[in-house]
Amino acid sequence: MPIIKPMQKILCFILFITVPIAAFAQARLSGPAAEYPFWFVFEEGKKAFHDENYGKALELFEEARAGRRTRFSRLEASFISLLSIGEVRRIGDSLDFIEKYIEERNQSDADAALAELVHRVGRDALKNSAKTALEFFGKLKEYPEVEYWIGEIYRLEGEFPIAISQYQKALNDNAEPKAPAWRINVLYKIAEVSRDMQNYTKMESTLNEILKNDKFWNESGNFIRNAMTKTLSNDGINNFLVMYRNKNSMTEQAHRMLGEFCYKSGRYMLAENHLSFAVLEQNTVLIEEAKRKRFDYAFSTLDDLIHEINRRPDLKKYMIDVEYYRTLYYLSTALYAQRKTAAAKEIWTFIAGHNEAGEWSRRSQNQLVKPFVEKTVKMP
Repeated sequence: MPIIKPMQKILCFILFITVPIAAFAQARLSGPAAEYPFWFVFEEGKKAFHDENYGKALELFEEARAGRRTRFSRLEASFISLLSIGEVRRIGDSLDFIEKYIEERNQSDADAALAELVHRVGRDALKNSAKTALEFFGKLKEYPEVEYWIGEIYRLEGEFPIAISQYQKALNDNAEPKAPAWRINVLYKIAEVSRDMQNYTKMESTLNEILKNDKFWNESGNFIRNAMTKTLSNDGINNFLVMYRNKNSMTEQAHRMLGEFCYKSGRYMLAENHLSFAVLEQNTVLIEEAKRKRFDYAFSTLDDLIHEINRRPDLKKYMIDVEYYRTLYYLSTALYAQRKTAAAKEIWTFIAGHNEAGEWSRRSQNQLVKPFVEKTVKMP
């Protein structure tokens, strides 16, 4: 009989524990998807989506949705079976007493079901109520993340009404706690697809829903907004950015989209309000980042800030992502439309002096030569 040396034993053990793990991690669902946990099928669907294999992605997402429904239906059935026991019915609605019964009578299926429920939604959400727990089992059969990704497939395929329906379903089916950013992201998708469908009423209402997360916008009131408007109109953009700060990356895009939409639909004061908030939020990020790298930095002018930004590729990318020069341009034209010419010309002069602004630099140069207000677009 061959003798296995210690080093060979170690290598065999490593292979024994790593090969199955690697095989599972790298699996591409060669067998039926039902053999895999629903979350794993979901992740495989996202991989197929990013590989632009949308047909396969849709198939996997639908299988993940079915798998999750099956999983939580079984957990729900275990909990209902427990509640159907005469002794448990006499306990009443108290989840604390029911959990004590589960422990004393070793009801393993119900214990596992309740443990997963607490893990998913948190104990406080259950309100010590068996009825509430049962309602959550029903809600957890839904898979909002999957609904969102199915919406992404339909969006890319140009099926906009179905995409919006999917995004809305993702929001409505949200039983588990989600980070605010997740919900905001779904709302942005609804707003963008509504814009592409030329459903501007839906777009505007969705963007205003997002702005409920901008505390400064909601609590500033007319007094502060009027003061901001007065500073911008009378003292110019540089003094405006010296005096005010507001950092809210979740709502910056909503202000930007609403500001441009309001300008093009002839609501110039509201356009100025939204665009000034967008510009303020963008520049707050840039100024804080400049300070982080240079502790002695203090904002004085936009030209000085751009000098600092040009040293930072990450900040230059951020400016592209938030359409920095475009936002400033539409703020300036909204100002001009209200006969706030000096403030508008200051911004045009700044943009015109930066070739990297591209189209917005050329537009600003034209505005300096012969200022004009763009024609109002009639929205369908």
